Amino acid sequence: MPATRPNTTRYAATTVATVSKPERITAALDVGGTSIKAGVVRDAHVDLLPIVPSHSQGPAEVVLAQLVGALDAAITAAGPGLDDVAIAVPRPFDLDRGVPLLRGLHKFESIHGLELPSIFRLRTAVGDRPIRFVGDAEAAGIGEARCGAGRGFRRVLTITLGTGMGACLTDDAQVVSAVDGLVVEDLHDRTARDARGRGRRADDAFSARGLATALGAETDGLESAVADPANTARLVDFGSRLGEFLAPVLDELQAEVAVIAGGLAVVFDRFAPAIGPRALQATLGTRGPLLGAAALTAAAH
Repeated sequence: MPATRPNTTRYAATTVATVSKPERITAALDVGGTSIKAGVVRDAHVDLLPIVPSHSQGPAEVVLAQLVGALDAAITAAGPGLDDVAIAVPRPFDLDRGVPLLRGLHKFESIHGLELPSIFRLRTAVGDRPIRFVGDAEAAGIGEARCGAGRGFRRVLTITLGTGMGACLTDDAQVVSAVDGLVVEDLHDRTARDARGRGRRADDAFSARGLATALGAETDGLESAVADPANTARLVDFGSRLGEFLAPVLDELQAEVAVIAGGLAVVFDRFAPAIGPRALQATLGTRGPLLGAAALTAAAH
C-alpha cells in the first residue's frame, strides 16, 4: 500500500467502544428487502431468532406489523436485562429520527416518512430504552471487520449484495465515510458493466435482480438458477464484472481486501474465482449486521 494516508472522513460516534459492564444486552434487527433478521446480542455473541420473510412491498400496516413483531420477539428474548435496541436499515434513511426515505427501490416505500421510534414505543415493550438506527452496510462492515472475514486487516471494504448493493469502508474497525472526495455510501451509484456490456448503476448490475437478469431468471427463482450448471459461464462473467468494478475502488480507498456480504454471499463460491484474490467471503452470515449494529449502538452511548 502507498506510504501516504488518504484524506478520510469518519462518521461521528462510530468508534467501537469498550463496554464497561460485564455484559451488554442488545435487541437487534437487520431489516432487509427479502427478510428480517432478529437476535439478542450479548457482547460478541448472538442468539438468532427465526428469520422472517419480509413483505417489504406490502402496505404500511403489513410492514409495520412485521417490524413490530420482530422487535417484540427480540425484546422478549433479551429479558429484563435489555440495555438498548439496534436496528440496521437500508438507505436512504434518516437514522437520527428513525424515518425511512426509500423511493423507487422496490422496498419499504409504504412506510416512507413514518417516525418508527414513536411507533415502536407505542406497540412494543421497548419502554424508554434507547433505539438506534444504523445503515445496514455499515452494520455488516463493522461486524465483519471486528469478528469476521475482515479481522486481521486494517482497512476493509465490505460490499453487501442483496436486494441492492451497499458498501462500508472500515479502518481499525471504524467506519470511514469518504476518502479524497469519494463517498463510500455512494458506490452503488457508480457505473458498472452489466451482462450485455452496457453501463449501469452498480446497484442494478450487482444486486440480486442484476444477477437474476444476467442468468435470465426471475428473482424468486434465483437460487435454482445459480445452482444450475448450465449457468456457470454467466456466473463467472458476473464475478469478472464485479472484480473489474472493485479493483479501482480498492485502490482508490487503499483497502486491503473486499469482503462480500449480504444475501448473495451464500453463493460466493459460484462466482468468486473470477473476482480476484483480494475478495473474501463474509464469514458471519446473518450474525454480522446484528453484531455491527449492536457495536455501533454501544459506541453512541
